[in-house]
Amino acid sequence: MKPEDPTVHNQEEMGSDSSLNPPPAAESIAGLNERLQAVQEESKKNYDLYLRAAAETENLRKRHQRERDEYLKFASLPLIKPLLTVIDDLERALDMASPEQDYASLHKGISMVCQRLKEIVAQAGVEPVEALGQCFDPQFHQPLSVEACSEHPENTVIEELQKGYIMHGRLIRPSLVKVSG
Repeated sequence: MKPEDPTVHNQEEMGSDSSLNPPPAAESIAGLNERLQAVQEESKKNYDLYLRAAAETENLRKRHQRERDEYLKFASLPLIKPLLTVIDDLERALDMASPEQDYASLHKGISMVCQRLKEIVAQAGVEPVEALGQCFDPQFHQPLSVEACSEHPENTVIEELQKGYIMHGRLIRPSLVKVSG
């Protein structure tokens, strides 16, 4: 069933008034032409708006990509800046290594630099894996050798050859260890 045109009912209710007769064909065609032009102009306007929106979207995508690339390029800056002071300290320690300087001062300088590096990585959320004397855990320890040892229980880390590190709860490097067998 098609919905009925309310103007049909109104014409029927009002009777056959001559002022309600449909317009002549020439007037109807002129009205349709005007309406067609209006619709074409609106269509052209909407297409122009569409093109502008598409261009704007593409520009946003490109800008986002540039900003992302820039961010990734300098993402390590907060870690690098403090490391520059460590480089300065190491250069001063190397100056102390000349033959006329004593090695106790050199040792003290390098120890201070090492401590500063540990502080910097700790501020970045990095902490060392506890290995020595711990029960061997393959998630955190990588065994380089197994050695029979009566002093320690079996599967105990008896020597740490290289420290392992965790960053924000995720292992970033396992400890290289020697395990009792």
